[in-house]
Amino acid sequence: MLAKVNLKWKENAISHFMTELIDYAGLFPPAALPLSKAILNYHSYIHELDSWMLGPFVIPASRLEELEPFAAKFNDPFPLRLSVILTKSGELEADLEAIQCFLETFQTAGTIEAIEVPHSLDVDPAFLEKLEKQTENYPVYCEITGTNDQILKTLDTIQTINQKSVKRFGAKIRMGGTTANLFPSANHAAFMIYECQKRGLALKFTAGLHHPIRQYREEVETFMHGFVNVFTASIMAYCRSVKTETIQAILLDENKANFSFTKDTLSWRQFTVSSSEINDARNFFAASYGSCSFDEPREELGELNIFQGEETP
Repeated sequence: MLAKVNLKWKENAISHFMTELIDYAGLFPPAALPLSKAILNYHSYIHELDSWMLGPFVIPASRLEELEPFAAKFNDPFPLRLSVILTKSGELEADLEAIQCFLETFQTAGTIEAIEVPHSLDVDPAFLEKLEKQTENYPVYCEITGTNDQILKTLDTIQTINQKSVKRFGAKIRMGGTTANLFPSANHAAFMIYECQKRGLALKFTAGLHHPIRQYREEVETFMHGFVNVFTASIMAYCRSVKTETIQAILLDENKANFSFTKDTLSWRQFTVSSSEINDARNFFAASYGSCSFDEPREELGELNIFQGEETP
């Protein structure tokens, strides 16, 4: 398990890579758990040794009122941290009211970490300006979809808003789902990562990243992207300004031997970044990813033989 690695290596490459990497999205497919079960899972996770890898609980704004019966389970040292997905453009006020009610109910036992804008909403300047004025300093991630031209238009819109806003608007990229057609090609994913880095837009990912390394999976009849691939590619894009072709090559790599952590570095083939560079990339560019499982990603990563050497006494 990664907890054992973290106890040996403090403030190092793997710690910076994995800290708060996984936003728990147990409400969403393929897990699609009842809210009571997902919340109890999250409550359990925040008290485990591996809790340092855990980000916020992902929930639609329309379901925030369902959290009230669970308020007593959380407290100031162990709060319920949320990433809230908005509902519809015309229901922004209702969503914001639901967020305020959650904060008033939970007090110091609950926090809002981020706002997510689903692909069903039009990300235009008027909507983003309204969102900026009516929300606090929560980072906002807008899911980007469509053709390359549509994606570039959306990213340009976000970049323009960022140039005159103190709020950080970023992009959210969907990396899979329950069927093969929901998984973007490595070429398309590399294009989105590169274009976000070029514009200085923070990124978060969602769906399909259950496994560390890219692999073919029978349950979806396609290749699933690996979260080690995706975040290594994003970190190299941020720290080494690698081009789309290199990002794509990292995303396509199925050989775990090409990825290596030492105490102080992460390497993919001839590219290496330091622990501090990983930390910068995670803080300013590659934020996290949503997963309906917290167990599967960390357990599979802990089983990989990609950790070289140990901290000396």
